[in-house]
Amino acid sequence: MKIGRKDIVWNYVATFMRIASGIIILPLVLKMLPTEEYGLWSIFLTVSSLTVLLDFGFSNSFSRNVAYVFSGVTELKAKGYAAVEVKDAQVDFGLLKSVIKAMQRYYGAMALIFLTIFIVGSPFYMTSILHKYTGDKQEIWIAWFTYGGLVAYEFYTCYYNSLMSGRGLIKRNMQIIIFSQTIRILVSVICLLLRFGIISMIIGMLVSDIVNRTLSYYSFYDKKIKAEIKKAPVMPVIEVMKVMAPNAFKIGLTTLGFFALSQAITLISPFYLTLPEVAQYGISKQMVSLIFSIGGTWFGTFYPQLTQYRVRNENDSVKRLYVKAILIVTIIFIAAGSGLLLLGNPILKMIHSKTFLLNDWFLLLMIIFSFFEACQSISTSTLLTKNEVPFFKSVLLSGTGSLVLLFIMFKFTNLGVLSMILAPGIALSVYHNWKWPYMVIKDLKIKPIDFYRVAITTSKELLKK
Repeated sequence: MKIGRKDIVWNYVATFMRIASGIIILPLVLKMLPTEEYGLWSIFLTVSSLTVLLDFGFSNSFSRNVAYVFSGVTELKAKGYAAVEVKDAQVDFGLLKSVIKAMQRYYGAMALIFLTIFIVGSPFYMTSILHKYTGDKQEIWIAWFTYGGLVAYEFYTCYYNSLMSGRGLIKRNMQIIIFSQTIRILVSVICLLLRFGIISMIIGMLVSDIVNRTLSYYSFYDKKIKAEIKKAPVMPVIEVMKVMAPNAFKIGLTTLGFFALSQAITLISPFYLTLPEVAQYGISKQMVSLIFSIGGTWFGTFYPQLTQYRVRNENDSVKRLYVKAILIVTIIFIAAGSGLLLLGNPILKMIHSKTFLLNDWFLLLMIIFSFFEACQSISTSTLLTKNEVPFFKSVLLSGTGSLVLLFIMFKFTNLGVLSMILAPGIALSVYHNWKWPYMVIKDLKIKPIDFYRVAITTSKELLKK
């Protein structure tokens, strides 16, 4: 598995397109949709995060184990990993086939569960939300149920991401994302101009997803893979799931904690705030999330290689990648965060937006908390390459603490939108945001001088190129 500069460039472009596809059409959305409707769209986007709860950590386990298989591992373990020698590394297609079958079975079942919960719960949740809505409620109901079906389809086919990244097809995967997101933008813009309203974005997402999954299938299943998998023996699905389940369960609990820290806040907020306030928080969160995603793109590109370094006991390489990732995310947050603070609202005014970012102090606080979360995310992902999940309890406690703080702030203070920033930020900062970076630094024996050396080495490499 070899990942180079082209993979990084493609990944940055794809990440921008994936996250920014909504932002690229944002001027048109903000201009054509009333603030109330944009607030509802922010709630729509949060619904897809519910599938993360049903995933319960298996996507992470599947991705990691696919990378193990393509790194030459011939045995999967519930905890830890089987180290391999580089010269002996070969793909065990029987093991690969078994993992793929397990992914298909699991996501198929969970997609049906999501759809059932969505259909049963919608009348109760949306009726309460739409009580305050002054627009066409029938149109929103149609958009809502269409979006639920789309989310179920996305969830069922999400295992293609694990296959593509695990095999090291980073550049190809990013090219597919760029192409499909371009289609999403074009379709959404056309539908918006035709005045289809909020359902315009849903139609764009549907067409984009179908294109993405189709191209991913043909990219991964080339002639060699098809031939080898066809004749390979397969393990019973239950045996694969037994190996995946212990760590997946722990990651699932951490996902539950992170859901409480972020997405649950948006779902709860309409009961305490107005839809225009939710919209203002939503657009600010979307912009800061873009910075978060771009900051982690370099690390995400090299993550399969980091996993490979780990199973081959190349710890110096693991250290170098981790240090470089922290430096890159720091630079990006400083540069992009400053740009957002200085130019965000002026640009929105220029395009005659009906919805604006939060005030500068609130936005700065959101950026700072997001930076610490990005560093913590890189650290916990590095720990996961050891196939161990030591941090699941702390995430659960942080998530619970976040919801408790949020309810207290909403109930007993007049902080309003600020409560949505402070509650998760404080809950994470108490323990989780510093504990796991510290553990990685301790595990890899990282010293301050290592950051300096990596910075100098990287600068020289860039100057040469």
